[in-house]
Parts: sequence; structure tokens; C-alpha cells
Amino acid sequence: PVRVQLLGQNPTCMADNAAKVIELGSHGVDINFGCPSKMVNNNRGGAILLKDPGNLYQIVSAVKKAVPKETIVSAKIRLGYEDKNLAIENAQAIESAGANELTVHARTKLEGYKPPAHWQWIAKIKQQVNIPVIANGDIFTLSDAQKCREVTHCNDIMVGRGALMLPNLAHVIKQSAKEEVSPMS
Repeated sequence: PVRVQLLGQNPTCMADNAAKVIELGSHGVDINFGCPSKMVNNNRGGAILLKDPGNLYQIVSAVKKAVPKETIVSAKIRLGYEDKNLAIENAQAIESAGANELTVHARTKLEGYKPPAHWQWIAKIKQQVNIPVIANGDIFTLSDAQKCREVTHCNDIMVGRGALMLPNLAHVIKQSAKEEVSPMS
């Protein structure tokens, strides 16, 4: 299933757009609170919103109310904008607003894509929320995926730049997971 990802800062506009994409056939709505782009952040979208947990709550809440009850609403965040001080509060705001899932990129906006990803922070967030958490950041190989799952305690991971370097990375990870569940004799 494909979900449309929305990016913006106005709860009413985000809600209107969410309702429209569901009407057009999207299987859910994903809200991007993690985009590090300077242009996006200068227009009050993406990661800059991580400075205000209340606004995250308002956006997710408005989107959730605008779509049918059974619609999956997910959000993607980074650990923060300049620092990680609001990481847990942001995740809790998103959860309390009604999100069904949360993807966490294990860096702040300021850290960009510089190694290392702080997977241990995803584990901290996962302990503080009751919705599924999806780990993201520095997953370039099967070994990275396995280590990320081990550190974060997340069942699900999201690959990004790793898939650009190894286009079949998701398939490799999925096949490995299947083999772990049902080993061949």
C-alpha cells in the first residue's frame, strides 16, 4: 500500500490535503516533520517544526480528524532540530494527537546525514510511546539493518539513502528476516 506524504505547517491546510489524498485513493497519510532542506525549513515546514511539540500535535490531530477513522496516519521526525531535548516530547505529542505510527530518523536537522546515526535515541523514544516506531538512519547493508533492529528494539526499519546505493537492499533485508523466522532444514 502506498501512502501520500504531506509536508506543511498549517493544520487546516494539512487536514484539507489529507482528506483529498484519501479521497483520491491513498492508503493513508504520512506527515513529514523530518525534512532537513533549507528551503523547506525557511518556509516553516519539515524539521523546523520539531521546535514546537504543540504545533506537531495540532497538525497530526487536524489530519486525523479529517480522514476516515480507519485511515493510517503516520509521521516521520528527526531527533530534533538543533539538539535532542524535545525528541521524546515530540514523539509523545504525535502519539497523543492520534498518529498510528512514528518513523524516527536518528539524527537532528543540524546533524544532517553525518554519521553516526543515534539509534539508541530511537530505543529511548520507543520506550515512551505505545505506537509502532520505525527506525531510520545509516542503514546501508543487511548488517546495518540487523544492528539497527538490535539497538532500537524496532521490528520495522526504513531504508533511505542505502536503497540508492544498493537498490535491492529492502529485498535483501526482507529475505533475511524470512529466513530467520523459518530456517530451512
